[in-house]
Amino acid sequence: MNSGLRSSSNFEGHDTFGTWRGSLVWLCLIILFTASMTLHGCAGKPVTHRLRLINNGDYLITDLIVVIPKDQLEFGDIKAGAITEYKDVPNGVYRYAAYKYELDGKVITQPVIDWVGETPLEGVSFTYTIVYDPNRPQGQAIQLLEVTEN
Repeated sequence: MNSGLRSSSNFEGHDTFGTWRGSLVWLCLIILFTASMTLHGCAGKPVTHRLRLINNGDYLITDLIVVIPKDQLEFGDIKAGAITEYKDVPNGVYRYAAYKYELDGKVITQPVIDWVGETPLEGVSFTYTIVYDPNRPQGQAIQLLEVTEN
């Protein structure tokens, strides 16, 4: 019996409209899945800043800790001329820092006057080039010569 309605089937008995529609659905699902995985990967990884030090002076720095807002980075002993490994700095690297180190068995603190208005530097990896001279007045023994972005 012929109802007078046209079929959307082709001559081989395949439903071309259904096949095309199914392919389109699969294509959309693949695109959505890929986009969601990409966005999840981007949003799931916070930017981690890094800092390393170069001791450009003539003296060993003993038990050095670099202090910046919200972070204290323990670098330990740094020989004259040495370059340290990078340390992660979760809250960002600043254009200057406070320091704690050991001299003659005592912990010496070299503070920052204030951090008001300071914000982290733009970028990810940085190097502080410092000079340590234990003969300088207390609070001035470590000098930050340069901050470079790597």
